Amino acid sequence: MTDVDTATTRSAAIVDRLRAGGVGLAAYLPDSWLSPLIGEVVADPSILDVRVTREDDAVAIAGGSALMGLRSAVLCQNAGVLLSANVLAAFAHHHELPLVVVAAARGGAEDGFYYQMYKGQVTAGVAAAAGLTVHHVDGPADDWLFEKASEQAWLLRRPVVLLCSRRALLGEPV
Repeated sequence: MTDVDTATTRSAAIVDRLRAGGVGLAAYLPDSWLSPLIGEVVADPSILDVRVTREDDAVAIAGGSALMGLRSAVLCQNAGVLLSANVLAAFAHHHELPLVVVAAARGGAEDGFYYQMYKGQVTAGVAAAAGLTVHHVDGPADDWLFEKASEQAWLLRRPVVLLCSRRALLGEPV
């Protein structure tokens, strides 16, 4: 069970880092591991929040935001990276659109649902094969990646994916 205070503290720290990286828009699809983070984003008046019904819609919105010069993040489960692989690859290779994908890395040892398992096995490989930079965020010591991934995306002119463990998002020990 998630300690609400710990999850809120983790989410506030992540939003601070995203904001420091210049993120001004976050498009998201809810996931239980991302709920506290999404709540912090929605409460932050400096970040425009856009709720979507499909992850590839979030990627499209973030891409449009990049065309306008606004740094953006997509908040989704790693299933969203898999669903959006074609669009993300096009953004990387053809359109050169920078954005950050903050993805709950479902399907690892800390996830107790069989239907999530394959996602943990294939997401990083699919993203890397699409030419995306992938970083693993395992806990508070990796929080600098939330800020630097946005800067890296703009330098590379392509999406950067952060695969975030349950501990990184919710502050729960493994």
